[in-house]
Amino acid sequence: MNTKKYISMSIAALAILTTSCQKDFLNKLPQDSISPEVFWKTEEDAKAANIGCYSALWDVTTEVLPYLDVLTPNAYSNYPWEGWKNISLSAQTPNDLGGMGNMYNGAYGGISATNNFLANIDKVQMDEGRKATMKGEAYFLRAYYYSILVNYWGGVVMILDNPNLEQMNAKKSTKEEVYAQIEKDLTAATEMLPNEASEKGRVTKGSAYGLLTRIYLYQDKWEKSAQSASEVMKMGYTLFPNYRSLFLEANENNSEVIFDIQFLQPRFPTSWDIYLGIYAPTNSPGWSSIEPTQDLVDEYEMKDGSKYTTTNPIADPKDPNNNRDPRLDQTIFRKGVLYNSVPYPVTADGWPGVYTGYSYKKYTVYDNNTNLSNAIGGTGLSQINGIVIRYADILLMYAEALNEISGPTNDVYTAINQVRARPTVNMPPLPSGLSKEQMRERIRHERRIEFAGEGLYYSDIRRWKIAEEILNKSIVLNGGQTKGSIEKRIFRKEKDYLMPFPQKDIDNAPNMKDQQNPGY
Repeated sequence: MNTKKYISMSIAALAILTTSCQKDFLNKLPQDSISPEVFWKTEEDAKAANIGCYSALWDVTTEVLPYLDVLTPNAYSNYPWEGWKNISLSAQTPNDLGGMGNMYNGAYGGISATNNFLANIDKVQMDEGRKATMKGEAYFLRAYYYSILVNYWGGVVMILDNPNLEQMNAKKSTKEEVYAQIEKDLTAATEMLPNEASEKGRVTKGSAYGLLTRIYLYQDKWEKSAQSASEVMKMGYTLFPNYRSLFLEANENNSEVIFDIQFLQPRFPTSWDIYLGIYAPTNSPGWSSIEPTQDLVDEYEMKDGSKYTTTNPIADPKDPNNNRDPRLDQTIFRKGVLYNSVPYPVTADGWPGVYTGYSYKKYTVYDNNTNLSNAIGGTGLSQINGIVIRYADILLMYAEALNEISGPTNDVYTAINQVRARPTVNMPPLPSGLSKEQMRERIRHERRIEFAGEGLYYSDIRRWKIAEEILNKSIVLNGGQTKGSIEKRIFRKEKDYLMPFPQKDIDNAPNMKDQQNPGY
């Protein structure tokens, strides 16, 4: 990467000191930049720099998390300038990474801040226990930022020291080396972090073990993933009873949340209500940016656990979306239901919604019977937290790891059936007697449904090495502005498992000139 840019981002991260901590805690941030000459003197300096380590979480989440599903058959975006549609069409280039550029730059900015913190924290005289906790937070956050880079770019330039000009000659590390460093940082974090944070929004021991579970799973290290998940399962996390309400601001930081990104207007907002919801729904067909697809809707089981088909005996011939897994109507708006207390918009000739015929309910303030007279009408006005790791994910990762180790044991069934038995979901348990292969497909289905709209499916199908099968398909568009159109998605196996490095970084780093990812 461009190390000059890396150094400048480090200085900016320290000066700006943004964060993702508890919402009222966000308001404690210093409003003015800090002079390095007078910094690293007091415990307050250490606290401010510690907050700075959280800064890039906003960058790698707010314009990213819901859009990741656009890269899969789960969702559609009509607007190339938002940076995601072109990736779904395999049109990303080293000169245009689309929305992935936000993740790349944001992750390195976060790494810069954490390296700066770890290089200087021992200069400050303060309580050693609190200092250790701060270090644990920095190790976790550096690991998280590198986990983003290794997931989408593979081997990357890995810098672990405070920025200096010698890093201009840094070489790209292998994917295995990056994963090893992530594991090292997270292991250190598990020993330093508390079970409960002093302020909501800060990472904990559960966050570290939760991310370790995912890191091991993504490398097919099944035993270690199951072991890390089991550590989280001892810590008192529980499934939030109401699936829909899990994603409402009123229930943030609940018993299911293990690691999330705290958002707050006006300095740390998102635009998810307008990206996901329908702007001006009474003016059919309205407007929205990210919409669930028919392909996703068809994946939801019938309420008795059977697969949806038009010939299924309990399928409603008048409305095939009735009698389905309750998570469908807790995740998605559709024709025949209310949207913010008005009928879901349908054009005069019967076409619903905007582009796909559906809209997201998850991660919006809207519901069937809400009555928001001042509906969200612009960007930067949302503040629902973005959940990165929650307990349902731990249970399903645990089930997946155990199934790969020894097939569908009782523990596998128990973990996945807990997710299906959430009170507002109440889906029947999986049938007994499944083979290892059958259970694997059930787990993959469950992950797609449980985390629809949460940005995990793209990573899942890539780590399962089935992306070329899943992503090369036509997406049916049945919305008011598309009326039966299709979009032919493209995924090129030889290159699209990884993103390209920015061309300017390749050009400016001497040891990166021949290290662009394959196909670019």
